[in-house]
Formats: sequence, C-alpha cells, structure tokens
Amino acid sequence: MKKLFGVTVAALTPMSEDGSKIEFGVIKDYVDFLVEKGVNGIFALGTTGEGLLLQLEERKKVLESFIKAVDGRVILIAHCGALRIDEVRELLSHAKSAGADGASIVSPFYYKYRPDEIVDFFLEATEGVKDFPIYLYNIPALTGNWITAEIAAIVHRDRPNVVGVKDSTQDLLHVLSLINDTPESFEVVVGSDRAFLTVLQMGAKGCVSGPGAVFPEFFVQLYRQFQMRDLNSARETQKKLTKVSLTLGDGASIPMLKMALKWRGIKIGGCRSPLKLLSEEQERNFKERLEKVLEEVGLSLK
Repeated sequence: MKKLFGVTVAALTPMSEDGSKIEFGVIKDYVDFLVEKGVNGIFALGTTGEGLLLQLEERKKVLESFIKAVDGRVILIAHCGALRIDEVRELLSHAKSAGADGASIVSPFYYKYRPDEIVDFFLEATEGVKDFPIYLYNIPALTGNWITAEIAAIVHRDRPNVVGVKDSTQDLLHVLSLINDTPESFEVVVGSDRAFLTVLQMGAKGCVSGPGAVFPEFFVQLYRQFQMRDLNSARETQKKLTKVSLTLGDGASIPMLKMALKWRGIKIGGCRSPLKLLSEEQERNFKERLEKVLEEVGLSLK
C-alpha cells in the first residue's frame, strides 16, 4: 500500500471563470507544476478542491483526469466523503477501480452524531473495500463532529486498510492523542500549516495543505530539512511558510487560493457557487499584501 508522507497538497479544481464547468484541460498543467515543485502527494477533491460542491459524476471525471495527469509520479489520494453512505461507497469503488492510490473520507456532517454513530458510518461506508488505503478526515470546524483517537482505533481495528487520519483541527493536543493513542500501524497527517514542523517532531507523517497547493516551495524545503535533521534551518523555513500561509487566509479561503494560483500562471478559474472570487478592490488589496510578504520571504509569484 502507498501511504501519505511528507508534503501532500490539497489540490484546487480548475473551473471556468463562473465556476459552472470543470476545465479538464488545465489539470495536467497544474499537476506538472506541483510535481516539478517536489511535492510527495496530491489530495484531490477535498475541501480545497470543492469536492462536496460537485455532482458525483463530475467528481469521478475530475479524479480520472488527476489520475491520468499524475501518471504515478506522486501519491494520489481521492477524497470520497459525502453525507450519504451509498454515495461514499460509490465514490470509493470508483476511486479504486480508476487507479487512485488511496482515498479519504470526511466524518459525517451537518447532523450531530454520537461516537458510535461515527464509527458505524465509517465501517458501513468501507465494508467490502480491501487492499486500498483509506484515511479518515477530521475537520470538526466544518463538520461539527470530531474523530477522536478512540473512534480511529476502533475503525482501524475492524478495517485495517483504514491506515490513518488527516487531522485539520489545529489542536496540537488532539493531534498528539491521535499519534499516541492509536496503534503504530495507524498514521497521522495534518492540515495545520503553522505547526508543520512541530507535528513532524511529534510523530506525524506529513501535512495535507491548501496553501501548499499554491506555494509548495517552503513545505518541500522544510520537510527535506527535517529529514536531514537540520532543525535550525527548518525553524527558519517554518517562519516563512507561516507568513505565506497566513497571507493566503490560512487555507480557509478557496477564492484567495485560486486568485494566487492564477497569478502564478495556472488558469485555475473561478469557484463553484455559492463561493465566488474576490471583488476588484479585494483582489487589488490581497495582491499588494501577498507581493509584500513574498518579497520578505524571498519568493515570487512566477
């Protein structure tokens, strides 16, 4: 099984300017850009990829385009989360048959669920799916439901191919619990850019970052420095990475990420409604702030 490690980026989904159509022809250019920057993996159709705003057939076709563009050069994980279990099953089956390296499933959302209900959701959704690595996806700020270490351990026990969790809580104590209170065969990757170096030192295997899908440079540099145990340099890189990530809205604003990626030369387009791009004034102010920070840290838009 291929597992996530190092720098995985939460890819944006190329669309038309009004966000109504997928621009499949841009996916290859975008993937080439990410691979050339040195990322280790691509997480497609998650929060940053607007996956939950797309129709099921759109999600399948977008994933197929990413798989073709990646062509085995890096690990490709397909987000297959949905509110209904039958849709999760359908997306998992498609991801496996289409050739993705693995999948991720966000916790059930909108309604408040008890821990046993969350466990049942994951077990039912993954029933019959074997020899295919699956990551739970914990983002309670958006779902309203937490994946605890206890929940993760139970699901992993009954579904050994549920190999890890992507945690986007930015709660270091929770991350530490996921690392320490689950079996060694269960792995943790995080979506907290500002704590990337810290969580690596805690035992996490890597990150899954939205800002990293626009500016991968410092993420890749930090991970390499960590591997070489050059922690002093890694700390300095973390400071630069944090400045860039915060300027990009800390990954919470898909319109800001798409705008910045457009300035880097990728025709990423607009957002799926009800999301929308920035106004002209917002765009101008954002670009001024971004260019100033990039100059400070030694990066450029191109």
